[in-house]
Amino acid sequence: MKSIPENVLRAGLRLVYADPEKNLPKLVNWAQPIAAATGRIQENQWKMIKRITQDPSSGGYGLIMRIIHQTDHEVLEKIVMNFVFNAAWFGAEQLEKNRTEMDMNIPWAILMDPTSSCNLSCTGCWAAEYKKTDALSFQTLDRIITEGKNLGIYAYLFSGGEPLIRKHDLIKLARKHNDAIFAAFTNATLIDPEFAEDLLSVKNFIPIISIEGTQEMTDARRGSGVWKKCIQAMDILRERSLPFGFSTCYHAHNTEYVGSDEFIEFMEAKGALFGWYFTYIPVKQVPPPTWLPPPPNELIPSV
Repeated sequence: MKSIPENVLRAGLRLVYADPEKNLPKLVNWAQPIAAATGRIQENQWKMIKRITQDPSSGGYGLIMRIIHQTDHEVLEKIVMNFVFNAAWFGAEQLEKNRTEMDMNIPWAILMDPTSSCNLSCTGCWAAEYKKTDALSFQTLDRIITEGKNLGIYAYLFSGGEPLIRKHDLIKLARKHNDAIFAAFTNATLIDPEFAEDLLSVKNFIPIISIEGTQEMTDARRGSGVWKKCIQAMDILRERSLPFGFSTCYHAHNTEYVGSDEFIEFMEAKGALFGWYFTYIPVKQVPPPTWLPPPPNELIPSV
């Protein structure tokens, strides 16, 4: 399945590290005929790839350069190999084959909750309705990942509860399945220097930190002191050149701010490489409806 030798891919990545602005376009030009021979990428897609990787005025180019300059090179190499090639390239080819042979849909990624337990009690959290004793054993998680890879699935997301309550098991899984890519939605309160060193060791695990906007906005929903712990976690990760993203639940009290340039620029300054937005969804025992986000027509300026 993997027709391109990994050592060739790694050599290309290391060439980019030496001088990203000069060598990234060279790597793309080198890869084009190889990829074109597989028929997996069309001409219009290559034009987009070239525009993003060769036009310094594009937002995509700026993001790529941030990722290269900001991320530990060994970690970045592992992520590129696992996410871009194993998951998005080789795994996708295997998925297509299995979907055809089995005549069924197979997901590209798997989201699972290692535990329903959480160390916070956020206003309006749907997971608050879960039984706190529910959990998947290490053996079950391991089996799901093993069977998933056999189908061509190399991307795994952890949610909860708070998944980092099981952080030692999750690191163990990432180490065992070092050809897959892992990410976890986390409130960040359990991210400490020891865990960051574990991430630096396995290289294939990306935290996605939940933050609601300003300190006041975050603490109002998640509890006093949580915003500071989120920022501290970001600093711990950035100091070790580890990649991470942010996750925001937008509601009536933060929608305008978390959609602003100010918030995005602050997250960028802290080191976040991507963002993930969730809509506030009330379930069962919920706070007053004033938490519901405003209708879309109230967010769009009239013309």
